[in-house]
Amino acid sequence: MKLSNLFYVGALSALALTSCKSNDDNSEWLGSDGVNFTSYIEGLTSRASGSAWDDGDRVGIFMTAGADEFANREYTASAAGNLTPAGQALKWPEGGSASFMAYYPYTASLSGKTYTVNVTDQADPKKIDLLYSNNAADIANGETVNLAFKHQLSQIVINVEKDATIESTNGLAIAISGMDTQASFDLNDGTLTPGGNKGNIAMNVNAEGTQAEAIVIPAADLSGAKMTFTLQGMSFDYDVTGTYEAGTKYTYKATLSVLNGQPTVTMGTATIEDWKDQAGGDINVDFEEGEAPSGEEFVALNAPFADGQDGFTIDDVELGGASYVWKHDAEYHYMKASAYVSGTNHATESWLISPAIDLTKATTATLSFMHVINFDEQGEKEQNQTLWVADASTTDASGAWEQVTITTYPNGMSWDESSSGDIDLSKYAGKNIKIAFKYVSTSAAAATWEVWNIKVVGNPGGGSGTVDPEPDPEPTPGGSDLFISEYAEGSGFNKYIELYNPTDAAIDLSYYTLAMKNYSGSDNYDKPSGEKKVTLEGTLAPKTTIVYQHSDAALNVSNAIAISDEVMNFNGNDPILLYKNDIIIDRLGDETSGVVFGVDVTLRRKTTVTGPSATYDPNQWETFEKGDVSGFGSF
Repeated sequence: MKLSNLFYVGALSALALTSCKSNDDNSEWLGSDGVNFTSYIEGLTSRASGSAWDDGDRVGIFMTAGADEFANREYTASAAGNLTPAGQALKWPEGGSASFMAYYPYTASLSGKTYTVNVTDQADPKKIDLLYSNNAADIANGETVNLAFKHQLSQIVINVEKDATIESTNGLAIAISGMDTQASFDLNDGTLTPGGNKGNIAMNVNAEGTQAEAIVIPAADLSGAKMTFTLQGMSFDYDVTGTYEAGTKYTYKATLSVLNGQPTVTMGTATIEDWKDQAGGDINVDFEEGEAPSGEEFVALNAPFADGQDGFTIDDVELGGASYVWKHDAEYHYMKASAYVSGTNHATESWLISPAIDLTKATTATLSFMHVINFDEQGEKEQNQTLWVADASTTDASGAWEQVTITTYPNGMSWDESSSGDIDLSKYAGKNIKIAFKYVSTSAAAATWEVWNIKVVGNPGGGSGTVDPEPDPEPTPGGSDLFISEYAEGSGFNKYIELYNPTDAAIDLSYYTLAMKNYSGSDNYDKPSGEKKVTLEGTLAPKTTIVYQHSDAALNVSNAIAISDEVMNFNGNDPILLYKNDIIIDRLGDETSGVVFGVDVTLRRKTTVTGPSATYDPNQWETFEKGDVSGFGSF
């Protein structure tokens, strides 16, 4: 759809000229009438801010007549569509024709005819919505000049919905990462060249959290780009695929919900129309939080620290000469605290404080996280690396904090990672709370504390107040989903893994990753980023299995598929992990100091197990002789 506006040009200020001619009232050209312009902006909407020009919009126009050029003249638009020159009027030369080129938004700091694009600041999208007109060539003296402006960037719009499991979308934040934020635009021919500056773009989200918008630089390859949805301490990443074309608006529908299992996303198909509109499809964001259905657990906080602090803040009570204590590690994806700087221990106190955690719908709650403590030379980790809880209104360490016991600490003198164990927060059920990790050091000793994968899970079922943990003689797996059903570690390269789909629907395996957590000796497992991983492919029919093997495996397992030999090279003390959308949903093996759990043995999941379990328990498994692969391919 085209929107036409009539632009009348009056006096125009003198700006940079690229010729010796002066197209003003003293010009040797004798034309007496100013150039009359009509103009329209192609596409469904003219700009990010609406369907028409706004009062004060500034447009730059170039006019070329023969060898003479009058460059970068500023025009100001009104809401009615009139263009008023800021000073001198462009006037027709006497006889002959002229060509015109225009752009928006105007800038006086062009480098020749190169316009610099920067979409980092989305505070006022219309100010970065680059429009370009280069259609008015060889216009005869006195004719109306019809300037056709076209969008040169791409627009993303996300319409956000929620189901009954989410109480409110207020406070929703959506960020785009892994895309170029700067580019150069050549006004000579309309060529846009990305600058290679990958960065983060915070989308404009309305107060209700129901719509988000951003203007981005077109991209032929969106590999590595993603959208991150953050709500009430939960984060969910959606990998963007395909391309973003100039002058195209991409509209997505995102549905936020709480669902059994880990967060997942499905996308609808995309169709392109003539901004041109492109339906980006549907994004189903299952946060596992908010108001859960009666009796079902929900995730009230999930902080993997994959790309940042996940809403956590830092309160440095005492730095003691250090410039900081807590810092996000972008390589290994955790929050790290240390006060050992340049060979010196500093006496410090620093708090890592969570965003608000809504447990108002819960009657029981559990906290867990992964952590590492090293250089605890005084053996004081239980005094110096501690956990605290306070009311959600608390903003810093000066509030009324209550200490909570960490169930399991690492050994304190290695890089061995350890689960905290389940920490009962049921005392705080029915409340809004924050948790904090308090780090303390002295001039005698300054340990290093690394923390990641922080999760608070609530359950609205049961009674109220403090609830004793239920007995757990047989671990109950998570919701029905893909899980590891059989494992074989035989002689040589005879290594096999079987996965089973217990559901009544086909499973798209591309959402899942199989990993081996390598035990490298010396009481050390590789950090999370050092895991050997392979993303799965294909579709698994309901109530069927799929078998993966080492490429040099020799035992006869029908239809087994060879995948990454790094993953299929376990030797009995290397845990096997199954991820869904980068969240561990199933685990086989013990990660405590190289415990041998599966050497020279076949392990088969008990028939009582009906879904994955992120916590390993040997009671879920039956043991068979080395080399027994008779059970693979059936369940």
